[in-house]
Amino acid sequence: MIYGICVFVCTVLGTMLVARRARRTAARAEAGEAVFFQVGANLPDKGRRYSLGRVRAGDEFRWKPRWPWTRLRELPADLRYIRTREATFRETLWLPPGVLVIECESPAGPVRLWARTEQAVHVMEMIRRTSTPNTSSAPVPDTSS
Repeated sequence: MIYGICVFVCTVLGTMLVARRARRTAARAEAGEAVFFQVGANLPDKGRRYSLGRVRAGDEFRWKPRWPWTRLRELPADLRYIRTREATFRETLWLPPGVLVIECESPAGPVRLWARTEQAVHVMEMIRRTSTPNTSSAPVPDTSS
């Protein structure tokens, strides 16, 4: 019983500390400081496991793996933002709490990223700035008439 209470209290405190750190990092990024955001990456064609990495706020989107033994070593070039969504039930088993899944596409196939809710807007803006405009496969409407 005591063990269960201790685990619960420690889990709640850990989650609160991580959320506070993410909010503080996002605030520092808005102030123009150079900070790193934790961003997980996954290529759905190669499995459902995400690899932990980081991106530097304010620069162009360049994902770097967190450890040298990370399964995914680099992301495909020319990522294009598709949408942001909440994690599905199956993904919540593997992802940290309080993250959003950012879906992107590239010439090599689909790419999924996760970022903390407080930092997701910054990550999406970096992806949009880095991607080249009008290169998606979606048809462009005719506005000449």
